Amino acid sequence: MFEDFSDKAKKAIQVAEELAKQLGDESVATGHLIYGLTLDESTCLHHIFKDLNVDPDMFSGYVQSLPREAEVYDDNPFNRHVHTVFERARETAQALGGKEVIPEHLAIAAMSVRAGSCYETLKEFSIEPDYVQGLILEAMGLEPEDAPDWF
Repeated sequence: MFEDFSDKAKKAIQVAEELAKQLGDESVATGHLIYGLTLDESTCLHHIFKDLNVDPDMFSGYVQSLPREAEVYDDNPFNRHVHTVFERARETAQALGGKEVIPEHLAIAAMSVRAGSCYETLKEFSIEPDYVQGLILEAMGLEPEDAPDWF
């Protein structure tokens, strides 16, 4: 399922799965995924959130307080919002000329999903997803207009 994902992207997904298991959740949700993406200090998303005074543990703590999300989707441990993130991350990699999906592609895609625990957590911390998406693109040497348009 993740043959076109970089090792760092796979590691972020693994961390998200571990958090879901630790919290006793039936499926991996976008809140778990954003935690996995921010935990690696070598990714731009970690530093973006650090600059916004949001620590990865704040994500895991707040996700724990949210109502549990939908069950697994399509016989794997990820809910439907995470599947959307995976699809959009692949589209992002392709649109930006990447050969594989990297954590930044996953983060750009996660910012585009306006439902689920990642979105609810960002709202709680008064963080605008489009702003974060722009910062990620800027860190990649791109412009905010370079983001794929998913509507």
